[in-house]
Amino acid sequence: MLTAADLDTIDIHSLSLYATRGYPWAEWDLLRREAPVFWYDRPGIEPFWAITRYDDVHAIGRDAATFANSGRRLRLHSIEHEDAMWASKARRDTLYGWDQDEPLDMVFMDAPRHTAFRLLTARAFTPARCRAMAASLASLAAQFVDEFEAALDASHGEPLDIVRELSLKLPLAAICDLMGLPIEDWHDIWRWTDSVFDTSSTEWALPGESRRDMRRRLRVEYFDYYEQLISAKRAQPADDVISHLVNGEVDGQRLTQQQLHGYLNLLILAGNETTRNATTKGVLALLDNPAERERLESDPDRWIEPAVEEILRWTSPVIQFARTTVRDTEVRGVTIRAGDTVGIWYPSANRDPEAFERPDTFDITREPNYHLAFGHGPHFCLGANLARWELRALFRELARRGTLRRLEALGSPVITQDLHVSVVKRQLVRSN
Repeated sequence: MLTAADLDTIDIHSLSLYATRGYPWAEWDLLRREAPVFWYDRPGIEPFWAITRYDDVHAIGRDAATFANSGRRLRLHSIEHEDAMWASKARRDTLYGWDQDEPLDMVFMDAPRHTAFRLLTARAFTPARCRAMAASLASLAAQFVDEFEAALDASHGEPLDIVRELSLKLPLAAICDLMGLPIEDWHDIWRWTDSVFDTSSTEWALPGESRRDMRRRLRVEYFDYYEQLISAKRAQPADDVISHLVNGEVDGQRLTQQQLHGYLNLLILAGNETTRNATTKGVLALLDNPAERERLESDPDRWIEPAVEEILRWTSPVIQFARTTVRDTEVRGVTIRAGDTVGIWYPSANRDPEAFERPDTFDITREPNYHLAFGHGPHFCLGANLARWELRALFRELARRGTLRRLEALGSPVITQDLHVSVVKRQLVRSN
């Protein structure tokens, strides 16, 4: 076990460690125990206050008047990553004649502007709207589990990638359905969004194409796809998310092309990566805990909702967000100055023993389960209801059929290096 003497050397930000070890549970345990408000100052990343206890993460998420989203840092990344991200935005804005001061998307805004932007699509993600999608989600889940089982049968015990064969399909298809896109477009959206997160892969390269040229081509394809969507929905609006978005107004004005691109990118990226990763890691959690898998299979309708909440707590796909402190304040007696960055670590909060009994035990009977996998406060995840209904549909179908009984996980997941979302690129399984 790490001790207070290790505080000066712990590492909770190096991507190579996340890729090889997974989440730094021991380091977060140490911080919660010894320094829950910790000034983290390491080479390669700008310093920040690391916030690791549940109550503090919860309180900071709620207090948007003190901890703002509209500061310079919204996610903790290396200095190199942040410099590249802002340079890329500047080049893009210059290329399209866009406003350099416009944020990337509405998550970088605070009230009242954030509220106005959020309300443009909020009705599409209400519990009632998601309940109305239940039959469609169940049908899609059955289709994709059919395809997965067929792939298992055809593999004859050879390894296959559960991410490609199962996890990524339903979140992409569901967001297409909700947004008014042809469901089959999920294949293309997968290529485009995959290239956003995995900057080292050449999986989507054409023959003889360099990685740089591949990424440039995919960005152009993705941009043109958005342009066509915006134009089509303006000309022929329907009762779907994109139509409401492109024809809606904030302060009496329609959104600009720049704002629409940012909004669409946010919805599509956030709508598939996090749920996809909760699916993959949720499967692994059930394989690692056969008694919990058997309990779920014994009565899927009884256990599916608490099981999904425990999967979300256990997997915590979003690792952290950053906030900028706008006025001097105190957290646990520690003074945080105006202008300082705080980093709120959701997986750590979701394993806090002061908030959860036996936090390091995967228990699908855990009720209530007030995890923070979707954040808290005014920036609570817009798509939380949809994500829950997707996960319920898929894991209910897997449990009803007993599909997971057939599986054996092979090795550890291959993780795309990103400090904001834990993206499982590949996880091999085989039929046992």
